[in-house]
Amino acid sequence: MSTKHPTVELGSVLVVGGCGFVGWHIVNQLLNFPSESDPSVALPKPTEDPRFDYPQLSDRYPKCLAKVSVVDLRTTNNRLPGAVYYDGDITSVESMLEVFRKVKPDVVIHTATPNVLEGNKPLLRKVNVDGTKTLLEVAGGARGDWGGKCRAFVYTSSSSVVHDTQSDLINVDEEWPYIRGKRQLEYYSETKADAEELVLQYNRTSPSGMLTCAVRPAGIYGEKDTTFTYKILEHSSKASPAVLRMQLGENNNLFDFTYVGNIAYAHLLAAYRLIGTKTRIESKQGEPLDHERVDGEAFNITNDSPVYFWDMTRAAWALTGKVVEPHQVWELPEGLLGTVGGLAESVLGLFGKTPRLTRRMVRYSCMSRYYSCDKAKYRLGYSPIVPVNEGLARAVGYVVERERLEGEKKGL
Repeated sequence: MSTKHPTVELGSVLVVGGCGFVGWHIVNQLLNFPSESDPSVALPKPTEDPRFDYPQLSDRYPKCLAKVSVVDLRTTNNRLPGAVYYDGDITSVESMLEVFRKVKPDVVIHTATPNVLEGNKPLLRKVNVDGTKTLLEVAGGARGDWGGKCRAFVYTSSSSVVHDTQSDLINVDEEWPYIRGKRQLEYYSETKADAEELVLQYNRTSPSGMLTCAVRPAGIYGEKDTTFTYKILEHSSKASPAVLRMQLGENNNLFDFTYVGNIAYAHLLAAYRLIGTKTRIESKQGEPLDHERVDGEAFNITNDSPVYFWDMTRAAWALTGKVVEPHQVWELPEGLLGTVGGLAESVLGLFGKTPRLTRRMVRYSCMSRYYSCDKAKYRLGYSPIVPVNEGLARAVGYVVERERLEGEKKGL
């Protein structure tokens, strides 16, 4: 049974990084899911298999009314019918002014970021921090005149801005401080924290009085995912049955895995709430109370249903026919593996190589890491629409069917 949702009206929306993983899903949702109505952009999934038979998203998420534009460094891939695409560099004021003059956005949703796995520190700083500053200043009217006023700016941050990559996080809320400097072992997270701080400080302070907020996704996965889902399935396709039985740690660590469509939904709700607050300010109505505010705030976004890390991993493998039963698992202690991983890093590092097993991988597989999304539920009206198990079927089904189709093209 479908749930009725109000129509979300957002005016002209510019999705920055809209050809990326999260950005594509935001654009798809803004356009009311052409991926489900236009065969040319349909997401591949296995047919005649009940495990991958799930209801349409368009019947469950709110309907959107928006003029959708996308800017990305390159927009040749991941296009959707109904959106207008522009190539642009967010670190260039001139490039952004050119786009803003054409789009005249009421809302900017900023998702652009370099690949975290590449670890290019100068690029991460340039795009995540300097590029965000440029976008804020252009959108808020501080750098050039583009002929309009942006009312709302939603930034895609990360739940990792409060994590040192080592400690357990249990039901953490938005009051936790940023982790930066020597305590932050992940430079990507440091740049995301710096950028988020810029965004929140810019709230109401620009020449146009633009309102801002930040969305912090936790453990993103879904169709077009190139990290969690892809890496796990890549491992299972290459590993022997014996290796798949190996488990790092005791599997007593709860972890957040958040379906990307729910994260897109949170972005739209955030923009909608910001527009509502901006309208109240402009019409001199009473503003939201402090405990109701969205502008100037950050929001954890999760599936509100943490699961044990290895349960999620083995569930993904099972969807590809690689089933590991609980009694077959070989539990390997974290302490021993951490030492082995450190030794492998040291030895292979001498040759400029990275081992398959690292200390970071071991800790990541064994830590508890989940967040409270109560603030988003109360202030944004957010609740996850797609549950964890359906999201996993969508993510795995996409990879399985895409690889099958690619194999057919190659004659395999």
